[in-house]
Amino acid sequence: MKVIFAAGIYPPDIGGPAIYTERLASQLKQPVISYSRRLKKYPKGLRHLLYFCSLLWLARKAETIYAQNVTSAGFPAFLVSKILRKKLVLKVVGDAAWEQQKKYLRKIQTLVAKGADSIIVPSHYVKKMVQGWGVLGEKIKVIYNAPEPAPQLRVSKTEAKERIGLSGDIILSIGRLVPWKGFSDLIAIMPDLLKVNPKFQLVIVGQGKERLPSGPGVKLVGSVPHSLVPLYFKAADIFVLNSGYEGLSHAILEAMQFGVPVIASREGGNPELIEDNFNGLLVEYKNRKEIKEAILKLWQNRDLQEKFIRNSKEKLKDFSWENLVKKTLEVLRK
Repeated sequence: MKVIFAAGIYPPDIGGPAIYTERLASQLKQPVISYSRRLKKYPKGLRHLLYFCSLLWLARKAETIYAQNVTSAGFPAFLVSKILRKKLVLKVVGDAAWEQQKKYLRKIQTLVAKGADSIIVPSHYVKKMVQGWGVLGEKIKVIYNAPEPAPQLRVSKTEAKERIGLSGDIILSIGRLVPWKGFSDLIAIMPDLLKVNPKFQLVIVGQGKERLPSGPGVKLVGSVPHSLVPLYFKAADIFVLNSGYEGLSHAILEAMQFGVPVIASREGGNPELIEDNFNGLLVEYKNRKEIKEAILKLWQNRDLQEKFIRNSKEKLKDFSWENLVKKTLEVLRK
């Protein structure tokens, strides 16, 4: 099997898609083209043209092109697949047109998705979304993502906090700083939470275009090296994801893996990871009262925390790397 991975981001870029591409391509010993290396220095437009030309050259000896998104990688891959008559497998993790609020992207992603031979999505929520673009459901395969193997951190929670400069009872949230991640709601409820427990500290890890206000008990960390992310999970007492739109959250998977009890919104693919009152708490998106009550309920009940941690370990068996590789190979070889 000869496959070329056409990616948008790639390490040292951070994010689940970058990690997924590096790990899978390395295991399968297949080449990768992305915007993250030498192409980054060129202006938009020229960068995309160079990407297309490079992919056209590299894909000559491949049997299949596996594009890791619908637009920046998917559209050039779609064109190359038609020119060279290669099979195109497409990974769809979200709705780029909705995220960027650009109408022309809607036409592009519909064209690419309909033109792909097979589509891999990380959740049933995303499958339903892609079917809404007019794509036949039989062409779409749900393959759950898997977290990276957790590094063996031989440090206590207290030591982890000291190494990254934190203290108190940590409420952790991770993601791109975009409005639909709901970070501003978490910041807004901190004064009320601090009245109950002055040791609470909300730690937000991530970067993006949204400018968040600071406030009492709030620490905006920004982007951190991927190697340090496990320390933040080790230091955390509760993980909260107040997102209005989520394909399948890699951050939730990591929180489950590192034994951090989770509170998540009932949106997107979150309910496929978190079963309410089984391995976490589900709350209404942007409902500050409900989020605040969930945080206090979880913080005050150690037995509930242990239950969620224990059940999350069991739930993670459905999200194994071995299962992901096996099912992906079935699609690529078909």
